[in-house]
Amino acid sequence: MNTLSDLVSFVFIAQTTMLVITSVLLAYPVVTYARNVAHTRGLLLLAAAFLVLTVSYVASVPLGMSLASAVLDLTASVLAAAGIWQFARPFVQLDDQDVETPTVGDATGGFESAGDD
Repeated sequence: MNTLSDLVSFVFIAQTTMLVITSVLLAYPVVTYARNVAHTRGLLLLAAAFLVLTVSYVASVPLGMSLASAVLDLTASVLAAAGIWQFARPFVQLDDQDVETPTVGDATGGFESAGDD
């Protein structure tokens, strides 16, 4: 083995390790302290997306399975989108068709009515 091959192997192992650590660091507190964590489902979906992304990376780089890697990338993207949707869902209103816009009339109150001292 030459030096370049060793460097590529080291970088691959380091990146794979970081992806696995990220997945574990996202999932462990959520599973362990589920009662105290808000958006449990969203965080678990994001952790699953990182884990599937790790598997996709391993399938792509050393194994050379491009179709499996593409399918896993799509799965990771769907999981990430579902996780983000879990965070955004309370703030999105899809059923309300009427948007109330306040009408601006004459300004009343404020400092206009204050007397000069």
